[in-house]
Amino acid sequence: MAMARCCIVYTSDEAYLFPTLVSAMQARSFASPEKADVLIVHFGISRSAEKDFDAICQKEGIRLLAVDAHTIAHASPMMARLFLDRFIPDDYADILYVDGDVRIVRSLDPLIDARVPDGHFLAANDPMTFMLADSDAQSRALAGHLRAIGLGPGQAGTYFNTGVLRIARAGWDGIGSRAWRLVQDNGRAFRFPDQDPLNVVAGKCRMPMSLAWNFPIFMRNARVEAQIKPCIYHFMSQPKPWQGAFAPWDTRVFMSYVEVMRQYPALAAYNPAMSVSLRARYTLQQLYKQAVETWMWGFSDRRRRILRYEERAQPFSRA
Repeated sequence: MAMARCCIVYTSDEAYLFPTLVSAMQARSFASPEKADVLIVHFGISRSAEKDFDAICQKEGIRLLAVDAHTIAHASPMMARLFLDRFIPDDYADILYVDGDVRIVRSLDPLIDARVPDGHFLAANDPMTFMLADSDAQSRALAGHLRAIGLGPGQAGTYFNTGVLRIARAGWDGIGSRAWRLVQDNGRAFRFPDQDPLNVVAGKCRMPMSLAWNFPIFMRNARVEAQIKPCIYHFMSQPKPWQGAFAPWDTRVFMSYVEVMRQYPALAAYNPAMSVSLRARYTLQQLYKQAVETWMWGFSDRRRRILRYEERAQPFSRA
């Protein structure tokens, strides 16, 4: 059977395999099989975990691939996106890299079909960019960090998030290698270990992508969800949706993980229950953040900046 042109790829260690699998199942459901294959690459998981996940992946039309740590220079699996060209099968000309903490709710085909020139990739702005024009302490600290890693004001405003990357494979080896060398030389300076170096070395190679393909879940509080119509929701901070139903998402999101565990009971062992005290703390924290973020993002210039960015982002269809 011929391979598709595009590979939708996730990278994971054992701790993240459960949510990664759920997201990969969603990717398989929302991507036409003739357009893209779905691949989960794992590093150093136990034999029992590999057996459990491989059986499920085969049923779900997902390929599970073991890769030795030396292939990614014994770096954290987080850094594996820098080495994609080393382990993704040669047949694929295009790559859609996706973090494991995303929820896919609509067709990925428009993103798969997007024309990306060799040596380039699509990525959405990181949400921090919409704070940089503000004068509060957090915004000043973020601007200071971006200056410290070598990004001027213009570059800081286009700082992109690496949770979803639509990549033309030709040229990615050079981009990843330059970023990895920068990590080796300046790793301690980077607050975001993979994202900072990629922004430093590859900002000119990046094409702006709509936030519909990498929508930070907290932006529900910014009152922009209806205008952007997200296809991929990204859960960028703690807590995560497989841990419970917390604001700003609802029980339905949490239940999507519960339903997969019901379908495949062996997966429960890979999703430890959260303590009652931590659940209570997160419940209060998220309600507080929801109130604060609704005011600071939903009724401020940040919201207008987000919508202005959307007007300039890559215009391919997401209907």
